[in-house]
Amino acid sequence: MRSLASAGQVFGLVTAMATMVVLGATPASAEVPSNDTIDGATAITTVPFEEVVDTTEATTDAEDAAINANCGAPATNGSIWYTLTAGTSPAYVADVSKSNFTAGVIVATGTPGNLSILACGPDTVGFEATQGETYYLMAFSDNPEVVGGQLSFAVRESGPPPKVAMTVDDIGRANKSGTATISGTYTCVGDADILVLDGTLQQQQAGDVQVRGSFDVPDLTCSGVGKWTAEITPESGKFVRGLAATAGFTGACNAIGCNTYDTLEVVRLRGGH
Repeated sequence: MRSLASAGQVFGLVTAMATMVVLGATPASAEVPSNDTIDGATAITTVPFEEVVDTTEATTDAEDAAINANCGAPATNGSIWYTLTAGTSPAYVADVSKSNFTAGVIVATGTPGNLSILACGPDTVGFEATQGETYYLMAFSDNPEVVGGQLSFAVRESGPPPKVAMTVDDIGRANKSGTATISGTYTCVGDADILVLDGTLQQQQAGDVQVRGSFDVPDLTCSGVGKWTAEITPESGKFVRGLAATAGFTGACNAIGCNTYDTLEVVRLRGGH
């Protein structure tokens, strides 16, 4: 499995590209939200959960700063708090992407004044959960210039990162055009937001000539076992009948994380069309 970027790296990469624009006017009648501080955190008792909160009058305090020390968000302006006691779902996703300003989420365990960060990031944050454990979720504006706005906060259940694998068939084709066609199977089990399968094919020919090409298989679905086929155009030269080596990669991700699978196989290319 490939390692995931740290929470601080994720915030740095995404918020560096965020547009510093507030979308919408500040309501004149805004009030301080009831869950402005951790002591007034809203308890989420049913999942899925979704609400929109006006956070233009929300504040930030020492608790926010303390938990952000291990996250690295540019700001935790206009923060509000929630608690979630995990049920049987192995993971959850907190989503603030529909807010009318750039927002983030921090997920922590422990008790007020003694929290340990579990996950954080902009827009959508996934975290694995233990049944019966209580999680604190802080939603906030990550723009130092924006206090808050219409914050859309949602929580849904999720599965763990999807499991993937792939095979490459022993026999492929060297086509008259000089391209090669190879195939195989792939396995993807779970909920996947992203699924990729790609690789390279390399053939050593007479005179130490190396013919190489890459492939990328589009439009795959994470629904168990499926088949894939790729036609590979060489970077130079032509693929011919004989042995070739393929390095294949497949990977799938959801909000919780990613799993990947690599394979190195020998393929016999036979004459094709």
